Parts: sequence; C-alpha cells; structure tokens
Amino acid sequence: MNSIVTVNTFSKTPIESTRELAKAKTRRALLRSALQLYSAEGQCGMSMNKVAKSAGIAQPSFYNHFESLDALQNELSTQLKEDYLSPMRLAWVTMLKDYNSLNKEQFNQRCQYCLTMIFDAAFQNIALFQRLIEDRLRFYSEIDNKIDNKGLGSLITEIQNEWTKIFIEGLEASGCSFELSDINLCVDIASAQVHELILGCHQNRYSRAQAISLLSKNFDGLFGGFFTKDLQDIES
Repeated sequence: MNSIVTVNTFSKTPIESTRELAKAKTRRALLRSALQLYSAEGQCGMSMNKVAKSAGIAQPSFYNHFESLDALQNELSTQLKEDYLSPMRLAWVTMLKDYNSLNKEQFNQRCQYCLTMIFDAAFQNIALFQRLIEDRLRFYSEIDNKIDNKGLGSLITEIQNEWTKIFIEGLEASGCSFELSDINLCVDIASAQVHELILGCHQNRYSRAQAISLLSKNFDGLFGGFFTKDLQDIES
C-alpha cells in the first residue's frame, strides 16, 4: 500500500510540471507573436486574434495567459524597456561621468564609444525601433503630450525620462546648478537627434561613423552649456 501511495504521489509532479512548462511555452509564444506583429505593423496592426493565431492558439485560449491585450503589451513593454534601456542607461552614465574634467578630445572619444552602444542597441531590431518611434509620435499627438502607461506606446517616452534622470544625477554630482526646463529641452533635442540619425543610417542617408561623429560634436555643445554657465556664474 505504501508503495502505491508513493508512486501516485510522485506521478502527479511531472504531470503538473508538464502543464506549467506548456503554459509558460505558450505565454512566450504569445509574447514573440506580439513582438513580430508590432515590428511589422505597429500598434495599429495589433489585435488579440492576430497575436493568438500567430502563436498557434485559438483566441479564447488567450485569456488563459493574459487578461487582455493591454496586459500582454505592458509585459512586453517591460521586457523591451530593459533590453533597450540597460545598454542605453550605461552609455549615458558613462558619457556624462566626469564631463567637466574632460577636454574636447577626451569627451569626443567617450561620446563616440557610448553612442556606438546606443546604436548597437537600436539596430538589434531596427524595425521594432522604427515602430516605437512612429507610435511614440502618434501616442503623444493623441493624448496631448500627457504621459500614460499604455504599453508599447509610451516605451520611448519612458526611456527618454530615464535619460533625463541620469543627466540630472550627473549634473548634481558635478555640483552644477540648472533649471529643470533646460534639462528637459536638452534631452528632447539630444533624443530627437539620436532617433533621427539612427533612422537615417537605416535608410542609408548617413553612415554610422558620420552619424556618431555629428552627434558627438552636437552633444559637446548641448551638455557643455550647463557647465559653462556654472563657471560663468562662479567667475562673476
């Protein structure tokens, strides 16, 4: 009797494990399906039926894994933000570290290295990056420039907000004074330039070397203004 109880007890474990593994596999398939659809068609092309069909399941089964299409997009957005944000965060922190102690040549070398990291992150899936930029513009126009947690639509905005925080931390660490409006304007300009030149490289309007060289020169002017202003205040 004991042996039967033992066998029956252990026999349940692989069954439950198999079910959980199958469920996890389907969940990953849905996320991959959504990513592929988004990269190909953008936000407007996303639908629960398309996502489920591409993942090989019936639409009603979708609810066994996500409560809604928005819930799936929010999870996908979290994953993508980490994928894109991690190298970009590191790049921006490195770029602004000890800025006020670098000469132009040193900053130019560091800036080119960091921008290469940012370009590499974007070109891992350039179709996706392009869709994110397009939907960010569409998302902003639809909600009158208000930030809202709306899955993939706000991903680029969230990344840009992170850049702003990093820039502020760098200025504070250097003892620089600043106005938040000036920071926001600087990051808006820097982000727009990065996005434009990444897409320009994708469309063969620039080489990557040309784009990164141009951005390095522009960034020195953008960021340097804060430190120059601070030095002028001290001298006066």
